[in-house]
Amino acid sequence: MSFKKSLKSFFSYSASERKSLMVLIAILLFLFLYPVFIPDKVDGWNQSSEKQKRLDSLLVLLEKKSKKKQEIFKTQNLFFFDPNAIDSSQLVSLGFTKFQISNLINYRKKGGEIKTCDDLMKIYGITDGLYKRLQPYIRIKKKQQIRPAISKVKLRLFDPNTVCYDDLLSFGLTKFQAQNILNYRKKSGVFKQKNDFLKIYGIDSTDYNRLEKFIHISPTKKSENQLFVFDPNTISEADWDRLGVQSYIVTRISKYLTKGGRFKKSEDLMAIYGFDSLKYKELLPFIRIETMKEAQIVKLDLNSADTNQLVVLPGIGSYFAKKIIDYRSKLGGFYNIYQLADIYGLRKSRVDSLSSYLLSDLEIQRFININTATVEELNAHPYISFREASDIIRLRKRKGEILDMESLCKQKILRQSVYERVKPYLILK
Repeated sequence: MSFKKSLKSFFSYSASERKSLMVLIAILLFLFLYPVFIPDKVDGWNQSSEKQKRLDSLLVLLEKKSKKKQEIFKTQNLFFFDPNAIDSSQLVSLGFTKFQISNLINYRKKGGEIKTCDDLMKIYGITDGLYKRLQPYIRIKKKQQIRPAISKVKLRLFDPNTVCYDDLLSFGLTKFQAQNILNYRKKSGVFKQKNDFLKIYGIDSTDYNRLEKFIHISPTKKSENQLFVFDPNTISEADWDRLGVQSYIVTRISKYLTKGGRFKKSEDLMAIYGFDSLKYKELLPFIRIETMKEAQIVKLDLNSADTNQLVVLPGIGSYFAKKIIDYRSKLGGFYNIYQLADIYGLRKSRVDSLSSYLLSDLEIQRFININTATVEELNAHPYISFREASDIIRLRKRKGEILDMESLCKQKILRQSVYERVKPYLILK
């Protein structure tokens, strides 16, 4: 193919290509001629220049303020200070802002303490720059426990098992140490040898070495404890004390019995948390547990029994006896002994064990007339919620007198399970 033909074929276009080329040329001409025929009425450049001037002036102002702050920091006379004791005026002179000062003062008022330099960074608002500038000047004074001057203390022989609070202070001990000694004794702690003095929290080797020569522990008198035959289910707290049982153990025994617990055999005493095994061996020959006479409690009527009768039941102490009476009053009487399981803490297994001591046929003492009862009266029953009581009142207003008890379920006011439980207490007239 000749050069002319090849050149001609290269520059030749199809009809669609020529149309596309014409459109492209028109767009380019429009973009080129647009600024000439349509002048820009908004002087954007001038506006942007004014904004730029404002921005420049703001930056200059901020730069001046930062320089002033730096000059203030340079001219401030820094001094050593304790952040736990410095006042607000001194904090201002150190460069603290009002916000930072307020946070630090509030932290101290709430019992907070700056124990190390780094603790200052815990205060909200304290910046790294301020901390780094002041860190070399922070001096935190350690708190010292106030105690009498050792030179003025007059030491004398004392028994840590009997010494009084004022005497402990006169020996140079702090209030904290003296109170810990008394607390140890209140919990039936006994100092048996001099080294036991170091068991007290707050007593260190320095205090012990200073007082060791004056500690005199009197030998315990075994004759103080009296041993006698007793029943752990009926013995009084005073008698436990005569036997030499520690007071906090006696308290635990009393709580156990109050909540319906009972010692059925001697070994049950060891189930009390903290009961000393040596004391148990000492008391074992004197323990006599009386068996309960079923004739005294057989076939008890739950709806007429008082607390004195209920207490005799196995597993029912004065605590649960009162609970049963209160719950009976709210119900209007029991119709089944297994309603006792509704009482918090009375498990079904314990109720099962009571079944042979209680009457099975029980009569309800108080009924609820669902056609006349108010919302409050309905809701007072343990089995009826406030929503269910309100729905019963609405049903009466809408339908009139309730003639069929089953309608409470049909109208979906009471669930079937709730209905079966509360049905014995409801009447229509």
